[in-house]
Amino acid sequence: MRQLIPFILATLLAGIPLTLLQAQTPARPGTLAQGSITWLYYKDIPSAMRFYQDTLGLTLTVDQGWAKVYQTSPTSFIGLVDESRGMHRASETKPVAVAFVTQDVDAWYAWLTSRGVRMRSPLADSKSLPIRGFTAYDPEGYTLEFETFRDDPQNTRIRGLLTSPR
Repeated sequence: MRQLIPFILATLLAGIPLTLLQAQTPARPGTLAQGSITWLYYKDIPSAMRFYQDTLGLTLTVDQGWAKVYQTSPTSFIGLVDESRGMHRASETKPVAVAFVTQDVDAWYAWLTSRGVRMRSPLADSKSLPIRGFTAYDPEGYTLEFETFRDDPQNTRIRGLLTSPR
């Protein structure tokens, strides 16, 4: 507010009505996005690609050379970026988790454990949230959450959004 006062005073002294300035402010656009891409940064792109293609079964949707985009749902994507070319560098600390919402969480747990994927937590019903799931690690240590929203009043809205046709 303290920074706004000099602006308002300068505007009034210049003879510009505040209502005119407010009218020129554009309206917030409607829907934010058609989809989303979560970008992850890797030292070893070929290893990450093998994991996401062979282990998770995702299809390479866009190949930008040093960045690879895989579709995870109709409007969600995961992007693998070669750290030597991307905006960020791969780091040992991974302060992000990628969550995959699936109705087949038990089958995914069985599949990934059979493939020797390193787990962070076992398959279980959460004690604090109405979800069932587990967490695993990808080849460079990103946490991958596999979860399903159980039938619970808290999950009514998201379950409806996940099952409604687009």
